[in-house]
Amino acid sequence: MKFWSFGGNADRARRRTDPPDETQPPRSRWWLPGVGVGFITLVGLIAFPYGSPLWEFLFLSSSLVSLVLLFGAALTMPSSVRSIWWLLLAFQAMTFVAIGPFGYHDPTAGGETAFPAPADFLFLAAYIPVFAALGLLIHRLNPGRDREAWIDSSILTVAAASIFGLFLIVPVLDSPGLDGWAIAVGAAYPILDLAVLSGLIWLLVGGGRPQPAMSLLAVSFGFTLTADVIRDVTLVIPGAAVTHGWLDALHVAALMVMAAAATLPSAGSLARPRQRPDSRVTTTRLAILAIGVIAVPSLVVVRLWDSASQPTLLLALAAVAVIILAVMRIQILVTAIDRQRQVTELVLDSAGDGIVGLDRDGFVLFANLSARRMLRCRESDLLGRRFHDIAHHEHPDGTPFPWHDCPVRELISSGSAGLIPDQVYVRRDGTTFPVEMITSPLLVDATVTGAVLSFRDVSERQAVDQLKTQFVSVVSHELRTPLTSIKGSLQMLNSGILGPLNDDQQELMEMAVNNSERLGQLVNDILDLERLDAGRMPLAPADVSAATLAQQAVSSMTGAATAAEVTLVVSSTHDDADLAVHVDPHRLVQVLTNLLGNAIKFSNNGSSVTVTTTRVEGAVHISVTDSGRGIPADQLDSVFDRFGQVESGDSRREGGTGLGLAIAREIVTRSGGRINVESTLGEGSTFTVVLPLAIQATADGEA
Repeated sequence: MKFWSFGGNADRARRRTDPPDETQPPRSRWWLPGVGVGFITLVGLIAFPYGSPLWEFLFLSSSLVSLVLLFGAALTMPSSVRSIWWLLLAFQAMTFVAIGPFGYHDPTAGGETAFPAPADFLFLAAYIPVFAALGLLIHRLNPGRDREAWIDSSILTVAAASIFGLFLIVPVLDSPGLDGWAIAVGAAYPILDLAVLSGLIWLLVGGGRPQPAMSLLAVSFGFTLTADVIRDVTLVIPGAAVTHGWLDALHVAALMVMAAAATLPSAGSLARPRQRPDSRVTTTRLAILAIGVIAVPSLVVVRLWDSASQPTLLLALAAVAVIILAVMRIQILVTAIDRQRQVTELVLDSAGDGIVGLDRDGFVLFANLSARRMLRCRESDLLGRRFHDIAHHEHPDGTPFPWHDCPVRELISSGSAGLIPDQVYVRRDGTTFPVEMITSPLLVDATVTGAVLSFRDVSERQAVDQLKTQFVSVVSHELRTPLTSIKGSLQMLNSGILGPLNDDQQELMEMAVNNSERLGQLVNDILDLERLDAGRMPLAPADVSAATLAQQAVSSMTGAATAAEVTLVVSSTHDDADLAVHVDPHRLVQVLTNLLGNAIKFSNNGSSVTVTTTRVEGAVHISVTDSGRGIPADQLDSVFDRFGQVESGDSRREGGTGLGLAIAREIVTRSGGRINVESTLGEGSTFTVVLPLAIQATADGEA
């Protein structure tokens, strides 16, 4: 039967899917034997008669070995934590001296020493290095940076103070058998222990998930505080009989556990703060908080049990019952929220894309299973850390990639959504993979509090694209040789060199020649695109006049225009020197020729095509305008797509590869310009090439 249903197993189930933590240093092979030897030593200290030679041997040997280990570990600690471990060593050394040479009890004297004894003052002095060490840890770790940590720590501290005050401090102050120094020392013990416990609570609750070394330190102080509480109970309860063997065994256990903590790999990073402490609610944390909440009113009931009237006692019991019911109600609410969280996490973990939640500073709030698998990280490696520092170590060429240059930061700052292609992420093992990202703002009450970043590995897609490109390139190159042979043979037959052809044969031969030329043009276009994509099409830019290039393109297309009964008109609004552009002349003529060919093809007989060259605000505009059938508005964005053609009977009648405009756009883009289209259905279209002015033309214009 499940008596406590706070939280759930969702976190443990999700962590089981994480890859193993390969960065954690391996645990020492002496760890398990050391635990066994320590346990046997403690059993011997409890079992053997207190003060016997065997007991003395176990006590001295275990204490001295632990102090030597603690001393050696402190010598090798990094400078950032060395002072903390020296203070802890001083505390344990003073405690050992107080137990050993002074001691609680002289076995040969046959009686108890007076209280307070010299050992008590040494015990009290040992609190000085303890508070110094805790103060340094609190200063370095800076715990309790969130409101939840403040509240939780306060609840537990108040509960602990109530218990110490009711059962230890007040009885000492009211004890008739103590006076003077005895009362002062007797009250000082629980007050100082309460201060140590409060510091530990602050560190454990407010500092996020503790490191193994910190957890062992907490266990060590737990043994010490337990021994102190047992000793304090003997002061306020005259009949309590506690053998000092138990107390010394607890102190030795505290010393051995602290020595074990000093030998852990995480001891050197004990004071390294977490960037974002994980304040996630867990079953253990809520259970401890519930006990702390119920403790105070319960202690009030215990205090009033023998002295208060029945109505007062009933009211106190009712208050405890109300608090217990309120805690149970909170339990139900938290359980419902936890179930909803599990469903949300299952949905996120089922997604194929990596999904990461970020705050406004780019720190990770959550990461789904796909994100952790792609990055080969554990959940603890991501939560509370800036995602850019994990995934974007540097640019692919090795140059630094700072956070302020990250496109994700710009989208988070602006609160807008966007697609970010062609990014490279770094896995935990140092390997890289290409990704495509989509960022969406995370809104709470219409306020941008962060972003949801989804990304996918596009390695396979890029490999397929590369394979497709290689296939097209190989096929296109292999087609050129037989196609050239076929085209040459058909042209020879069509010319009549090998004999005259009748009218039917001549018509078929001309059709074959035209289609072979069209197929050759298709192969050339595919090869041009392949070279452009691969960056292997060389451009030889030079400062030339855009008007001169436009005239060359018109001259090369005059024959085609005459055959189509279309008039070509050239217009320029500036001198040639004012229209200088820095481009590859041959490739720009190829672009203009393609635009003119399309304009002639789709113009009506007797119409005209105008080529205009002008200078507008530091750029040269070369416009090709026809008065043909135009392009539908819903197809303007697709005319530059590969193999894209306007859906019309005319396009099918006129034919074409559908690659000319795609090649033209690539050439113009690589030349530093752009190409635009404006069209009105039934009236015509205007394609405009916009190129930046050459440097010389710019200087002349400014002069």
